[in-house]
Amino acid sequence: MIFIDGSNVFRSMHNYNVQNNDSFRIDYMKLRDELCAGRNMIRIYYYGSEDDSHADLQKGFLGKLKSNGFEVIIRSLKAYRSPNGVEYVSEKCLDIALATDFISLAWEGAFDTAVIVSGDADYMEAIKRVKQKGRKVEIASFRNSLATDMRTVGDRTVILDEIIEKIRLS
Repeated sequence: MIFIDGSNVFRSMHNYNVQNNDSFRIDYMKLRDELCAGRNMIRIYYYGSEDDSHADLQKGFLGKLKSNGFEVIIRSLKAYRSPNGVEYVSEKCLDIALATDFISLAWEGAFDTAVIVSGDADYMEAIKRVKQKGRKVEIASFRNSLATDMRTVGDRTVILDEIIEKIRLS
């Protein structure tokens, strides 16, 4: 199974492009195929948030994922006000949704190997628990967003920077 933290990947891809003066975009079907590496894939999950300012583009993107077998889990962005009065939007509970599904499916014996597509250290404890259950866990992340502790928690780490040409949207 593959679990994609869409927001983490989007921010990491943006940072990669800025750092490398590139306009790289991921072809998620190519990413799926590359991460499966010939193995039998049971299911792929994409976790993201709604952004009204890009609703039409997002609707097409999410529709394409769904039509290609992705389970798409979307949460709304929430508006907040900081203590100094600045308004901002943020997603809430998306990483919890991913971690909950990841742990639940591991306990149900739904997979032998899972790939977490995120370098966010918030997933570390969930990964450790799933590995204690006897499951293999792989991490796929851009180098710029791979938390130091995440480099060694997985059974295998895929650095997306190193497979850019294999997963680039044509």
